[in-house]
Formats: sequence, C-alpha cells, structure tokens
Amino acid sequence: MKTPLSLGLIGVGGFGLFHRNAMALLRQEGRARLTAVADPTLDRHLQLKQDLLAQGIRIYADYRLMLESEPGLAAVTIAAPIPFHEEMAHACLQFGHKAYLEKPPVPLIQQLDRLIAADGQERIHVGFQLVVSGWAAQIKQWMAEGRLGDILSVRAGACWPRTDAYYARAPWVGRMIYQGRPVFDGPASNALSHLIHSVMYLSNAREFGFDEPFEIQGELYRARPMESYDTACVRGIFRTGVEFTVAVTHATERELPFQLRINGTKGWVQVSRDGRRLESSWGGRDFTEETDSLVNLSYRRFVDFVEGRSIRPLTRLVDTRGYVLATNGLLISSGGIHEIEPQWVRRYEGPGGAGYVVTDLYEAVVETIDTGRLFSEMSLGWGKSTGTVLVEELQGCVLHETAKVHSSREPAPLTPA
Repeated sequence: MKTPLSLGLIGVGGFGLFHRNAMALLRQEGRARLTAVADPTLDRHLQLKQDLLAQGIRIYADYRLMLESEPGLAAVTIAAPIPFHEEMAHACLQFGHKAYLEKPPVPLIQQLDRLIAADGQERIHVGFQLVVSGWAAQIKQWMAEGRLGDILSVRAGACWPRTDAYYARAPWVGRMIYQGRPVFDGPASNALSHLIHSVMYLSNAREFGFDEPFEIQGELYRARPMESYDTACVRGIFRTGVEFTVAVTHATERELPFQLRINGTKGWVQVSRDGRRLESSWGGRDFTEETDSLVNLSYRRFVDFVEGRSIRPLTRLVDTRGYVLATNGLLISSGGIHEIEPQWVRRYEGPGGAGYVVTDLYEAVVETIDTGRLFSEMSLGWGKSTGTVLVEELQGCVLHETAKVHSSREPAPLTPA
C-alpha cells in the first residue's frame, strides 16, 4: 500500500479546526495524515494539546522549528493569522514545501507579488473554497457553452452581522496593522473575501481563468469603534469591459446570505442563500454544500496536486491578484475609512455581545446587488463620494502607520512604497 503523505499544520485553532477535520478525512482515505503542528498558543488549550499528542502528532511552539525538524513533510498548511501569512509562506518555500495557504493570501499587492516571484514553481495553493463548489463549476460550464452570451456585469453582496465576540477572538481582528504588519481586516478582506475572489473567477469563461480589474472605485466605512472597517462597497471594470460591484458588511442586525448575480446578453444566473441556491433564466437547483464539505474538497484537490495527479494548484497565488487588487483599490479609492456618524448608528445586544446597525444599510446592500450603485450614489445620509483609481497606480501605495488611529474621521493617509 502507498504510504500516506505527511502533512504539517501551522495554526490549529479558529479556522484551523476545518483543516484538522479535512486532514482526518484524508487519513481515513489513506491519502494523507497530519503528523506535526505548530502553534504558540497550544499551552492555553490543554485538552486539544492532549488530543493531538494522543494521535501521535508532534507539537511545536515555533513554526520555523517544525519546518527544520520535519524534513519528511510533503506539504504544509498555513492557517495562522493574516498578518503572518507572508513570512510563513516564504519559509515554506525556502524549505521546499508545497503549501496550502488559507484565504485571504496576504493583505497587500506588494506582498502578493513578492510571494509570486518567490514561488516560481507554483507550489502554493490558496484556499478560497468557493471555486470548488458545484454551483461555480456549473456556472463555468454554462459560460463555456455560451448560454449567458457576452458577460455584461457581475454583482455580489452580503450582510453578515458580527458582535463583540467576533472581534474579541484574537488581538489582530478589526485591525489595520498588528505588530508592525499589515492586516486590513474586514468583511471584504477576510470573512467575505471568498465572495470577491469568486467575482474574479466567474467573470472569466476559461476553466481556470481569473480576471483582474484595471479600474476601481470604492467606499470603506466603520460603525463599530475600531481601527479597521466593517462596511464596504466597490465597483470595478475588467479589461474586457465587464463591470462588477460588491457590497458587504458586518454592521446590520439582519442577515443577508451572500448573493452573486451574473448578467449576460443571452441570460442571467444568480447564486443565493450562501451558495445553497443556483437560479438562472432557464431554471435552477439547490445545493447542500457547507463550508466544511467545500474545505474537504479543496483539500482533496490540493493533495491531487501534491501527489502529482494535477499539474498545478487549483488557485495559484497569481490567480488571487484580481482579488487583492480589488481590495487594495477599494482602500485607496476610499481614501481610508470613513467613520459613520452616531446619528446613523444603533447599538444592539446579540448572543455574542454588542453589535452595530447602520441606518438603511441592509437595503443599500440589496440595491447594490440589484443596480450596481455604490452607497454614495443612494439617498443615504452617511454615504461619502470617492474617486476612481487605476490598478497600475496601486504598486506605489502602502498602508501608513496612522491607520492605527481609529477615532479619526479623516481618511487614513497612504504613503509611497
């Protein structure tokens, strides 16, 4: 029998649970097994530590020590906090490992391009799990068959309410910079990043094609008193002329599961209910895929790549440039983060503590999905107009340290790289 691949995992808590469960399934299938983990916080989670040791999994507090001490690893998963993704990915490449990098890959386009340059052999797979969904595959097939005709627009949006518990789960959450590293945490650049990445994927009819925008206009807002943002809308144009718009927020009490709609010259297709329903101008069907099943499938595709059954990762680093460019362009176009004035914000108590609701925000997200309009183009008292930026200008901008100031109503400045 073939020996299962040995896998390493950096970061076992939080979303790391999905990765551990996926690896457990791969072990049952005889394809791969988790043999080593690295996490400096495991001493605070004694039961989890004991469970890992009972399975014969070796534990390290420092990921570098794990990489040095485990030469037999076939691949490493990085499920650590966002601000550490770049350095950990570089380290995996230096040790010659293939890597599964949890989404979002990195906050800034400069970081991403450095990783792309270092990953000349394309050994890194980025874990945007929606691209392995059944509905995404069906849409790609319909596009390839020409059933939509020429694509005119792609629109998406979601309201995922988040309360105090969400923001208290780790010290980097809701931050722009943490320990001197860029974070840019928020719905468009973390929790709903897969939705924006899917827009880049489903704007291109090629099987593995991803588009990159060349022009961006965006708006960032915060209702919650914090360093980063909790509400965003962005509009962009691809070089094909296709327009896309996305509106996402954590600052509503009412949930709107993500929706994505593609309009073409021959028809339309829409994904709704967080990917559980696919509708089109010629019919629809339901899907039962949950996050865990999509992560499991993403892992199987990654292991196919590690074993040599596929010649490339499903989502390479270069395939995430459109997503990173869109979010970076959003920040720069917005001029930083606009604080929503108190008269437009209501505080409520939820199961996880306090949450924040912005007046008419839920309806504004729905309108963006329906019409492609940005918040500033609606009759909202808190909307702030912004200008467009060209993607080629993003290479010369980085986050400034003053983004740490979370009470300022002035846009956080940007400085040349």
